Amino acid sequence: NFLRNSEDSRPVNFFMKFKYCSKKIGSQDYGLRLSEALQDVPKSEKLLNLKRRWEADEYRNDWSSYEDEREKRKADKKVKRRKCKAHVAFHEELDERLDGKKLPDTTVSSTSLASSSISNQQEQSFEFPGESQDNEEERVAYEELELHAEESIRGDEEKWIMGDTDLHDALTKWKQKKVWPRTDLGFYDIVDVTPGSNSDFVRSLPIDIVHEIRQSKSLPTIKMDDTDTMKQYIIDFIKTKDFRKFVDEGYMKTRINNNTKFIWDYLNLLVESFERDNDLADHNLSELGYREIFLSPLMRSLFRGMHRDLHIYFGEKCLFASSEDRNLEKNDEEDRSAGRKIDIIWSMKPTDLEFSISEVSGPPNQHNHTHFFNDKLKIAKMLKVIINRIVRKYGGAGMNLGLLKLNEIIVYEMSIPSHGIYVFCEVLRSKLPTNEVEVGLMLRSVPALLKFRKLLEESLDNLKDYIQDACTRTPDDNENACLFITHTDVTPTANRTQSEKKKK
Repeated sequence: NFLRNSEDSRPVNFFMKFKYCSKKIGSQDYGLRLSEALQDVPKSEKLLNLKRRWEADEYRNDWSSYEDEREKRKADKKVKRRKCKAHVAFHEELDERLDGKKLPDTTVSSTSLASSSISNQQEQSFEFPGESQDNEEERVAYEELELHAEESIRGDEEKWIMGDTDLHDALTKWKQKKVWPRTDLGFYDIVDVTPGSNSDFVRSLPIDIVHEIRQSKSLPTIKMDDTDTMKQYIIDFIKTKDFRKFVDEGYMKTRINNNTKFIWDYLNLLVESFERDNDLADHNLSELGYREIFLSPLMRSLFRGMHRDLHIYFGEKCLFASSEDRNLEKNDEEDRSAGRKIDIIWSMKPTDLEFSISEVSGPPNQHNHTHFFNDKLKIAKMLKVIINRIVRKYGGAGMNLGLLKLNEIIVYEMSIPSHGIYVFCEVLRSKLPTNEVEVGLMLRSVPALLKFRKLLEESLDNLKDYIQDACTRTPDDNENACLFITHTDVTPTANRTQSEKKKK
């Protein structure tokens, strides 16, 4: 944990380490990570002092300091790139002169201002740097260029180094070893660190690196609090002998806020299932049936009051981001693709920009690992497609996105921590009750579902911040944002060819 292990855990250093683009998001994350660290080490004087100063707003200028440092580093990188070009030009002319050749003056002088000044010195009297006192200035320039070239390599933005491992380099080498199956998310530049991951690329990484990635995305244990006395209300529901009577009598008691209304709706949906002979536990219940009688009304209730901010689409709707991704490279003569069908899609109003999705993996009481595994792959690839569309459209990326399993909620997050590498991890899991015997799971599933809503609310806020940030950038910066993403080949070519042969 950065806040526990770093010698200087001030917000400005936290922002620098994780390279935030938004003050709001950076501040939220810092406060969250500080609270998590204090839960692990509640008596740490360093963390308590940080917490006190953070709450007293003593670090209010840290974001400005971070932005100043970031701009300075950007300027330094531009200088380094220019000097690196000069370095290349210097050696090109050196090689040519050693071979007894002479390059046209314009070849070197046109590369950059720095290389022009060096080439003028070389034209007057060229010797290898350090061979005479007359060329001392040239030797110093040579050494400076060597130094800047090395620094530009170490500070390359396209490197993501954890420990002694460069993940970009590791992924490139892994892809070159052999033709990997397209069921391995590493094939799509996705680092799958979810529990039970079958990714051969992730297994090839050192265990401590995988653990560090997971830890950076983990959430603190979620517990049911007794806000508005709802914890006791659920405990009383679990203990009651007459579920229907208890729910009917508690209707007015739960008209306090959207959270309490959701809890009542959740209990009522379960009681309705109990009255239908526990049909949620029926082995013959289809995905469609489960989604229509339980999941869809539950999600509508969970996101009550957010209709002005987002759309929620239910029932095998085609993902527009998938359609756009598939049609990017098609010419006018080729048929358009409607995109992959998704069970639930969340999109932002008023632009209808998709930012989260959900798949139902069923049947609920039949453990079908193959079905769940395929849905997980589908979710990971579609989250990548959504992020790619946001980057192409606005230049921002990195948000919480989710997957729901039938009798269990599993929330995944996908983000782009570095150029062309996507991280797919699990951040939340909780079982959902399906019968009268399992009603005790309400104490786990209610806070998990409320946390899920909070994650999507944060995703929506973050997305708005990204768009606003992207709209204030220069065109060059937005064009460079597309360097962060890689194409997703959703349908394997080999499988498509095989199916065509079968048809013939």
